[in-house]
Amino acid sequence: YDDENVTVGEYLDSWLKGSVYGSVRQSAYDRDTNLVNNHIKPILGGLKLKKLNSAHIQSFYRDRLDTGLSASTVHKMHDILRRGLAQTVTWHLVSRNVADVVKPPRPVPKEMVALSADETRRLFDAARGDRLETLYILAVHTGMRQGEMLALRWQDVDMENAVVSVRRTLTRSGGRVVFGEPKTKKS
Repeated sequence: YDDENVTVGEYLDSWLKGSVYGSVRQSAYDRDTNLVNNHIKPILGGLKLKKLNSAHIQSFYRDRLDTGLSASTVHKMHDILRRGLAQTVTWHLVSRNVADVVKPPRPVPKEMVALSADETRRLFDAARGDRLETLYILAVHTGMRQGEMLALRWQDVDMENAVVSVRRTLTRSGGRVVFGEPKTKKS
């Protein structure tokens, strides 16, 4: 790097390819790259890394919220900036992580609302005879993620003991459908 002239955009591109790629799930890498390319770089990307300050970042968050992005999406961008800029400190490109002192918007937790018994019965009635009927029943009774259910194989189902094992998941990556590890160990 030319420490004096590297821009935020150049640094983030390099950081994503060199430090993030391969260390997270492909879907997380794709999401982070999308947020960097479509939101962070157009506004902060042209700034010199050494000139970036907390006020720039706080203003960026306000701007993104004002354009209609959710607090959750802006919080994801904060996480990207915080992680990326932490590496700049480690590499001695800057002396401190300016994202550490910025307060991102708090994501509003999504409240899960389970189907009532009547709604469940109506769903099952509507699905009766549909080729995906079993999938709907499995979803309601297990809470499995869509990608987990779509990746199931017969060897994952133990009919004798009424056990379904989640061993992989189906995700989209770069326009392709790929199999990967389940999102969490609890899966």
